[in-house]
Amino acid sequence: MGSALQTWSVGVGGFLLGIAVLALKDWIGAKGRLLLDFLYGRFAGSRLLRRAALTKYVRELHRRHKEFPVSFQADEALKLPMESVYVPLWGGRPGDGTRERMEAALRRARHSVVLGVPGAGKTMLLRHETLMWARRRIRDDRRRVDLGDLRDIPVLLELHRLNKDPELSLEQHIVRHFARHGFPRADNWVNRALEQGRLALYFDGLDEVSTDLRALAVELLKEFRDTYADCRIVVTCRVAVYEGQFTEFDQTLRVRDLDEHLIRRFLGGWPWRAGTAADSVDQLLGALRDTPEIMQLARNPLLLTLIAYLYDFRYGGTDQVLPHTRAEFYKQVIDDLLSDRRRRSAFPHPVKKAVLLRLALVAQDVPSGTHDRLALPEAEVLNATREVLESQGRDPADAENVLTEIVERSGLLLAVDNGERYQFAHLTLQEYLAAAVLAADPSGLLRRYEADPQAWRETVRLWCGVEPRDCTNVVRGVLFHDPGLAFQCLADAHTVDAGLAAQLLDDFKGRLRQGVIDDQVISAFGLVAGDRRQRGREVFDFLVATMRSESTRSARVAARALAATNLPGAAAELADAAHAPTDPAWSALGLMGDLAVPAFSTMAWRHHDALTALWSIRTPKAARALNHHLWENDSPVVQYWCAFYLGDLLAVPEIEAELRTAPAPPQDTGYDPWVWRPFAHGPDDPLLRIAERIARVLRGLDVQQLSDSPPGLPQIDPRITAPIAVIDDVSTGYRISTTVSVSRELMASLIEALPSMRISSYAQEAETIDVSDFAGRVEAVYVPTTSRRDELEADPRVARLLDSCMALLGRAGLPTARMALLKLLPSWLRLRACVALLLAQPLAGVRTWDATPIDPKERAYSFYRGWYFRSVVLLWCALSGAAMWRSLMATMTDRPGDPQWLGWAGLAVVTGWLVVAVVTREDAAPVSGPRFVVVGMTVVSALYVVTAVAERWGVGVASSCAVTALGLSIAGVRRGAALEYRRATLSHPVRRLVLAPLLSPGSEERHTH
Repeated sequence: MGSALQTWSVGVGGFLLGIAVLALKDWIGAKGRLLLDFLYGRFAGSRLLRRAALTKYVRELHRRHKEFPVSFQADEALKLPMESVYVPLWGGRPGDGTRERMEAALRRARHSVVLGVPGAGKTMLLRHETLMWARRRIRDDRRRVDLGDLRDIPVLLELHRLNKDPELSLEQHIVRHFARHGFPRADNWVNRALEQGRLALYFDGLDEVSTDLRALAVELLKEFRDTYADCRIVVTCRVAVYEGQFTEFDQTLRVRDLDEHLIRRFLGGWPWRAGTAADSVDQLLGALRDTPEIMQLARNPLLLTLIAYLYDFRYGGTDQVLPHTRAEFYKQVIDDLLSDRRRRSAFPHPVKKAVLLRLALVAQDVPSGTHDRLALPEAEVLNATREVLESQGRDPADAENVLTEIVERSGLLLAVDNGERYQFAHLTLQEYLAAAVLAADPSGLLRRYEADPQAWRETVRLWCGVEPRDCTNVVRGVLFHDPGLAFQCLADAHTVDAGLAAQLLDDFKGRLRQGVIDDQVISAFGLVAGDRRQRGREVFDFLVATMRSESTRSARVAARALAATNLPGAAAELADAAHAPTDPAWSALGLMGDLAVPAFSTMAWRHHDALTALWSIRTPKAARALNHHLWENDSPVVQYWCAFYLGDLLAVPEIEAELRTAPAPPQDTGYDPWVWRPFAHGPDDPLLRIAERIARVLRGLDVQQLSDSPPGLPQIDPRITAPIAVIDDVSTGYRISTTVSVSRELMASLIEALPSMRISSYAQEAETIDVSDFAGRVEAVYVPTTSRRDELEADPRVARLLDSCMALLGRAGLPTARMALLKLLPSWLRLRACVALLLAQPLAGVRTWDATPIDPKERAYSFYRGWYFRSVVLLWCALSGAAMWRSLMATMTDRPGDPQWLGWAGLAVVTGWLVVAVVTREDAAPVSGPRFVVVGMTVVSALYVVTAVAERWGVGVASSCAVTALGLSIAGVRRGAALEYRRATLSHPVRRLVLAPLLSPGSEERHTH
C-alpha cells in the first residue's frame, strides 16, 4: 500500500511539475520578450543595433503603406492595395500648361512644393514614394531586408502634428516619427543623417496646420531647408491655402486632373468583388462618357474612388445606371454610405443624415477668408449634433455616439487633429449637403452667396441641380454678380425661364465668338450642349457652326466646348473639321479619349501626326489602332512612329493585356519571334509577333536614324530594345576585345567613377585595361543598387560611369548600331547592359534570352568536373596505357604486327596530349585545352584498340571494340558539352544582369531615366 501511494505521489508530482514547467516556459518566454523589447528600446539608436532598427523601420513602412484605407471605407477588409490601385500622377508648374510624371519631377529637384485641390492625390503620391522605397529593399520572400546603400530614406511627416506639439522642433518630430515606426531613440542617428543629406523629408499638408501656427510652420520649414539643404524636401498644400511662401524652393508643381487613360488604369487595378462582370471597367467607362458631369468628377482621384466604390457595391450586376448629375451622384453616395448594409447601425439613416446636413450648413457659413474654415471645433460639432437629436426627439447625450458611428462607418465626416476638430471628407460633399439644407430657402441661399461669393459659388450650382424646381430667381439673382456662374447654373438647372435662358445664351455666344471665356464656362457650354432637350441641341448646332466659320480663336474655344460634351456626335463633327494638326478641331478631338480613336485611325493613312494623337490618348483602344497601322500601313514613316509609340504603350499593364488579344498576322514560316518569348503567355501570344515587328523596324534603322531621333519621341519598352541591343541573333560569334587602349583622360574618369578600384591595378600611365575585370568591379559596386532606380539616378557618379562604360565598349569594337540601341535603354538598365557586354565573350545567343529557370544542379555543373568527361578520360587513360605498352614493346623488340612507326607515332600523340592537358588553362579558347584532349584521345583510342586487340582476337573483334570505345567516348563528350553549353547559356551575364530585372515584379517603372 505504501509503495502504491509512493508511486501515485511520484506520478502526481511529475504531472504537477510538468504543468509548472509549461507555465514557467510561457512566463519565461513572455518575460524574455519584454526584456528584449526593453533592451531594444533602450539601445536601438546605438551602433550595435542601428542596422537592425533600420531593418525594422523598412518593414514598418512597407506594412503601413502597402494598403491604404479610404476615408469612406472603415472596414479593414476593404483596404485597397497601393501597388495595384495607385496610378502615376501628372503635373507641372502652375500656369505653364506642361505635363510630366510627378514622381520623375520630384526626383529631378531636391526641394519641391506640390499643390493640388482636395482629393487630387498629394498624400497618396508621397505614400506611394515611401512604399516603393521600402518595397525595393524587401526581398521577394518578405523575410529578408537588404538595406544596401541608404540614401533618401523617406520620412512622411503629417504637418497637422504641429498643432498638438508646436513647441517641438522639426528634428524632434522626425525623431518621434522614427519611434512610431520601430526605431526608438534615433536622436543621434537622425542628426547625422540630416547633416549628411540622407533623408527624404515629405512634409504633408501645410493646409492642415492651424491658422495661428501656419506662419510658424512656414518659418520652421524654411529654416530646415536652409540648414539641411542636401536633404530632399517636399511640402504639400492645397491650392486655395498656398500663398507662395516657398519661392526659394527649386520648383513648385501642381497635380493635374486624371485623363481617361489614367481613369481606366485606376479602374483596372480596383479589387472588384467576386462575381462582378469581367467587363465592369468598360461598362463603367461607357457610363462615365454618357454622363459628362460625372466624368468630370472622375478626374479627381478621391471622387473616382467614390465612383468605383458606388459602382462596385451598388450598381454592379444590376440594371441601375450612374446618376447623370453631380447632385444626384452625391445624394446616392451619401445615402449608400450612411445605410451601411454590411453592419447593423445603432442609429437610423435619417438621424445621421440630419446631423450631416446641419454640420454642413454650419461649416459652409464659416467665412471664406478664415483659414481652416473646413474644420469645425469639437465643441461646436457636439452642440450642433445635440440640437439635431433633440429636434428628432432623441437623447442629446447620444451625440458622441452618433458622431462616432458617422466617422467610423461612413467616412463622410473625418476626425482630425486627434479628434479635436471635424471636417467633411471632401469639400464638394459639404457643399452638396449645404445646398440640400437650403433646398426650400432660395432667398437664404442668395443672401449667403451675396455675402460670401467665393465660399458659396459651387453650392449655388449644386442647389440648381438638387431638386427638379424652377431656378429662375436664383439664376437671375446670381447673374447680377457673376454672369459666368449664372451660365454654369443654366447647365445644372432643371427649369429656367426661357427669356432668361435666351439672354444668357446670347451673351455667352457673343463672348465665345470673341474667345474671352475661361475653362469653367467652356465646360458649362459643353454641359448645355450635351443636354438632350431643345436648348442643348440649339447650343450644339451653334458650337458646330462657330467652329467651322469663325476666327481661329473662337473656333478653338467652340471646338473645346464640343469636346466637353463627350458625345459621339461631337466627335464626328470634330473629326470632319480636323484636316491638319493646326486645325482647332484637331487638338479638341484629342481630348475626347476613346471617342476620337476611330477618327484619328482613319486620318493616320494620310497624316502621320494622327499617330501622335493616338499615342497621346494612351488607352487600349488607341493601342489597338496603332497596332493595326504597324501591320497594315507600309509607309516607312508610319512604321517608324508606330514602333516607337506602340513600344512605349506596352509598358502600360492594361494595354499589354489588351494587345495579348489583338489580331496579328500569322508567324513567318521558319522565323523565330524570340524577342518577347521570356514575357509571353504561351506560344500563341500575339505579343510575340507584335514585339518582333517592332524589333524588325528598329533593326532596319541606320545609326543616324537611331541617334538623331526627333525630340519628344517616347522610350520603347526595354523588353524590346534590350534584347536587340545585347543579343547576337544571327549567331555571328562576334567578340569584343578583352583589352583596350585608353587615354589618360578616360582612365581618370574611370577611377573617379569607381573609387573602390585599386589604383595599383590600373596605373594612370597605363595604356590598356582589362574590360572584363573592370566590368566585374562595376557589377560589384553598382549593380546591387540598380534595382533602387530612384537612388541610382540621383547619384551623379552614374552618369559619368555610363559614359565611361560606353566609351570602353566603343574602343572594344562594339558595332555602332548596337551602341545606338543601347542609348535607347533607360540609364539604370543601360548600365547593366554595358556591364554584361563587357563581361560576355562572345556575345550572347538567342537561347540566352529565355525565361527558363536554371536548375540548381545545372547551376553548379562544370563540364570538366562532370562524370561524362571523367569517365571518358579514364577510358582514354586505360587504352592509352595499353597502347603505350604495346608501342614500347614493338619498338624495343622486333615483334611482327607492330610496326615501329606506329609505336613512335602513338607515343608522340599520347605524350603531347598529356602535356597539353596539364598546361592549358580551363578558360582557354574552345579549340585548345580539354577539348584538344577529346580530339587527341579519340585518335589514340581508335588506333590502339585495333593494335592491342587484333593480334590476340583478330581484326573483326578489334574493330568492334574500337567502334564501341569511340561511340561511348563521343556520346559522353557530346552529352557533357550539351550540358555545359546549356549551363553557360542560362548563366550568361546578359541573363543575370539584363533579363532578370525585366522579369522581376518590381520592373513596372521600366521607362524611368
